[in-house]
Amino acid sequence: MTVAMHEVLTARIHRRSLLTAAIGAGLAVSVGQRLTFAQTPEAQTANTAPENAVVWPKFNLNSATSDQFKAIPGAGDRMNREFEEYRPYTSIGQFRGEIGKYVSPEEVAAFEAYVFVPVDPDQADADTLQQLPGVTADVANTLISGRPYGSSQAFLDALGKLVPADLATAAGTFLAPDAGPIATWIKYNLNTASNAQFQGIPGAGDRMSREFEEYRPYTSIAQFRGEIGKYVSPEEVAAFEKYLFVPVGTDASDPDTLQQLPGVTADVAKALQGQGPFDSPEALQAALVATLPADLASYATGYLAS
Repeated sequence: MTVAMHEVLTARIHRRSLLTAAIGAGLAVSVGQRLTFAQTPEAQTANTAPENAVVWPKFNLNSATSDQFKAIPGAGDRMNREFEEYRPYTSIGQFRGEIGKYVSPEEVAAFEAYVFVPVDPDQADADTLQQLPGVTADVANTLISGRPYGSSQAFLDALGKLVPADLATAAGTFLAPDAGPIATWIKYNLNTASNAQFQGIPGAGDRMSREFEEYRPYTSIAQFRGEIGKYVSPEEVAAFEKYLFVPVGTDASDPDTLQQLPGVTADVAKALQGQGPFDSPEALQAALVATLPADLASYATGYLAS
């Protein structure tokens, strides 16, 4: 056995031990076919999704812990130090510029899927505003033209006139000065979301909402990409996919579908495939908890098919 393999196995055993201890202490309990983690009130708020949706977590660049940064795929010790070095961040452009000194634009974008800069309603630039769910360039410019707001609630009231209520509510978790260590991005279940929820996705409208519904049920994200790719470009498909997911079944046979889950990389997906198929959702949940950092595992289990 190589040193690297030994370290991976040791880490998995350690995580399983922690899970067992957590269950014994009452920190995690099984509810139906979901694993629910005891959380602080702040974490419960950030981990709350509307009907037919799940949460994708984003870590606050100004207040997240080292362990939370290390949970981000590809970050590790080195990038964790760089993330912390440039605090406080006042714009997402600052993050892109500073971290772009060390890694490629593609890697910066991959990190950005897991982090955010708190948004000051009266000061944030257009790019920073576009971190908020539902906010496009046009919406950002409209929000800027409506300044000053004077309070987060006044800003959210204005945002609620431009984006669906589900997304405006999630956007509140990103706002300074009250943003917590984790903010809420919303993803809708392609097999159960309503037409109104689909229409709230930027760029979807009536036509694409009908197409999203036409091809139900989805069994893989590749199916979604193939069917919707008949109508729009790969870039537009990817933009829709930021707001959508296909529930993950217990066969764990499709690495692309597994990689929809927070924290699941190609290597993690391969490892899960090697353990599957699983005989129940609970078994797949346990494998995720044993494999992923705790800050991501509690979110990833929400993506599983019942």
